[in-house]
Amino acid sequence: MRSSPLGRLLQFEGTAMLPNVLLMSKLMVLLLLAYHFFFKIEDPFIPFFQFLDVFNQAPGLFKWGLRILFGIFATTLFLNIWVRTSALILGAIVILGLVASKPLFNNHTFICGCALILAGLSNRTQPPLLLIYQLALVYLGASLNKFLDPDWWDGSFMHTWLFEARENPFYLTVSQWFPERYFAIFLSWIAMSSELILGVLFIFKRTRNIGVWIAIIFHTILFTMTAFKFGHFFQSLAILLIAFLNWPKGAVIVQFKSGSLKLLRLIFSWLDWDQKIKWEGNLSSNNWMVLKTKDGQQTNHKALKDLILYTPLFYISLLGLDMLLYLIFYYERTLLFILNLIIYWGLIFYFFPSLKNQPSK
Repeated sequence: MRSSPLGRLLQFEGTAMLPNVLLMSKLMVLLLLAYHFFFKIEDPFIPFFQFLDVFNQAPGLFKWGLRILFGIFATTLFLNIWVRTSALILGAIVILGLVASKPLFNNHTFICGCALILAGLSNRTQPPLLLIYQLALVYLGASLNKFLDPDWWDGSFMHTWLFEARENPFYLTVSQWFPERYFAIFLSWIAMSSELILGVLFIFKRTRNIGVWIAIIFHTILFTMTAFKFGHFFQSLAILLIAFLNWPKGAVIVQFKSGSLKLLRLIFSWLDWDQKIKWEGNLSSNNWMVLKTKDGQQTNHKALKDLILYTPLFYISLLGLDMLLYLIFYYERTLLFILNLIIYWGLIFYFFPSLKNQPSK
């Protein structure tokens, strides 16, 4: 293990959390910071619970108290100090900040807060079932809410949102090919049934992997149609799904033919801050690469894909790229949308054959 401050920031093995759950927690905090949640924390304003108004008797106490605590425990989380406690407190701060101000409340930030709390309640010896069931609850609740709303049954909500509120070009074009509101009704029922199916799939161990892929493809299609991420829900979902990965326990053995893969080894040696990958240049088969873990082995391109998926800096780089593109092309939204589509669909088509074969937790 590397003991420098940067090394500790990028280490994910050997803590009280599973490595992928710790990675998910750190990325959640980075996402919240990128969307300025730290500076959105204010004194109570039209709180959900009236007793919080008592803090307004001492202006600034609530705001700066939560901000300071957020800064302290974000630092301890990233330095791998008291990781479970840090995640738990950070999640509580997020939720407390939201319930203290109705104008600040939104579902995607609330989900981040819940995920951090449930990550703090997890441990390194068992699958993060609370996080998995949280996502099942999100989809089942969303589906139930829609099924109980008549405006979803007859397509009124979908039509109003896409036609009047957003003037969505895709909807405006395709809806002309059908009788009035038929396309809106079709989209409404697709949304309701997809969320119901996802909620059920996430509950059962055998169906979770297919649920992960349906969720990824469903939301990517939705983004492709609407060019809308619902705040940062799209990114929050992608980060939360990291907890579903079957992260390898122990070393990852990579066998290769002596004298080959020099550039690949150099890249992954720099990315492997946990020093988890063990390179063995003694491969004698026809394969150019074999990856072995306690769960089995993969060869060649499948091995390379798994190696990427087991590298935390890959996910950190993706989030950084997403944020960087947003900053660079903030005023060129059409170009940003196209670049996002290329990246998202490219990742889906590249990794789908690998992830669909991962054992469920």
